[in-house]
Amino acid sequence: MMVTTLKVVLPLVALGLLVIMFLMSKKVPELTEIPFSQSELIERSKGQQMSTPYYLGVTGSGDKISVAANALKPDGNDGSNAFVDQISSKIETKDGVTVHMFSDSGFLYNDTEMVVMEGSVSVITNNGYQLRASKIDIRLDHTWIFAQGPIQGVVPSGRIDAGSLEIERSANTGALNFYFKGGVKMIYVSKD
Repeated sequence: MMVTTLKVVLPLVALGLLVIMFLMSKKVPELTEIPFSQSELIERSKGQQMSTPYYLGVTGSGDKISVAANALKPDGNDGSNAFVDQISSKIETKDGVTVHMFSDSGFLYNDTEMVVMEGSVSVITNNGYQLRASKIDIRLDHTWIFAQGPIQGVVPSGRIDAGSLEIERSANTGALNFYFKGGVKMIYVSKD
């Protein structure tokens, strides 16, 4: 009698649990559209690429260098180099200075461990520099940035125009130095 009862009750309990599970689950909205336009899908399917690549490294002097992008595509002429779309780079120094750089496009050169950012490039630091340049070269193996001008923007003591900017760590003192070169024009702004 007990076995017969269990043969009826257990399947009913299992069926009841399944009904409760389906009734309590949340409905997941269906995607009615692909989140890319038709032209983006065609462009992405044309060749090899890596979406949202990210690089993080530390120099011999202890500075962190990171590079992020929207997409990375191999250069057709040289497979070891790559075209980078919507690139940003950040250097966090051991002495607390942070340098952010943003650009629409650039190149990654593996053989020289260098990133080149082109177009309208922005350089923003946490110690008061806000600059624009046409091209920036960044080394990935040590702290070195070279911005080709015209360089225009704001520095901690005012406004500046220059032909180029080099940011590097001094071999003698270890300090991070900003060298403006090529027809430098400086307008000092009083902080009164």
